[in-house]
Amino acid sequence: MSGIPFYAKRWVSGTTMAEALEQTTQLNSKKISVTLDLLGENITSLEQARTCTEEYVQMLNEIAARRIDSHVSVKLTMLGLDINEDVCVDNLKLILAQADAHGNRVALDMEGTPYTERTLRIYEAAAQQFKSPEIVLQAYLHRTEKDIERVLRANGRLRLCKGAYKESPEHALQKMPEIVSNYKKLVAKLLREANRVCIASHDDGIIEFCKNEIKSAAVPKERYEFQMLYGMRAKTWETIANEGHNMTVYLPYGEHWQAYYSRRLAERKENIFFVLRNLFRD
Repeated sequence: MSGIPFYAKRWVSGTTMAEALEQTTQLNSKKISVTLDLLGENITSLEQARTCTEEYVQMLNEIAARRIDSHVSVKLTMLGLDINEDVCVDNLKLILAQADAHGNRVALDMEGTPYTERTLRIYEAAAQQFKSPEIVLQAYLHRTEKDIERVLRANGRLRLCKGAYKESPEHALQKMPEIVSNYKKLVAKLLREANRVCIASHDDGIIEFCKNEIKSAAVPKERYEFQMLYGMRAKTWETIANEGHNMTVYLPYGEHWQAYYSRRLAERKENIFFVLRNLFRD
């Protein structure tokens, strides 16, 4: 795995698409799906945005050609949102059109609160034109309960995570018990009303809560999946998959792994504790 030091290999599949696709094939052999993520965000030139767009189009083509079980996740700042929103939308449309052609999915990753409204607005418009988009919402934000209603009116397809960015009390819950409680409230609604909900959590309490909700509400398998980060709790992925649930691993790759992880760990001290706490868990 060229370019990735030993301490990062656990969490990053490699620097190239070929390495990521190889890891995807291996995970598929264990009945585990993948969402592929090209690392990099807040790009500073439209040329970079176009290059990233072309890589995602190629990624979707490779997924289809190899018949592997994977969809993709993309950040809008990687497609040029910071530079020119119209160009960003045009780039996204190229990706969504390719995904639609292959019957695949594209998750619009959520970034910090300066991007929340724009990301939602772009998703809502895209959902009117394409079948492939879904969006990520963060349970710790005060606004998320209302944002869920917007998603349900659009195409009802989303990933729910706790939230990783450092946000002020004005925008987000600060205490983990409150975040977990809100996550459970929101995911219970989504399991009953969403067209598809991706349960993005490593929290055992949340996972067991969702399993119980799925059973009690008789949620069809095609309407939900569990998601975890590559490198975190591999045995748990296999357990969930072997129990008959859809299990997906969020698998990042790319040259920008160092900036990505340095930024994430610096944004919230809880992110460091999260990595350390889960490092040796199954």
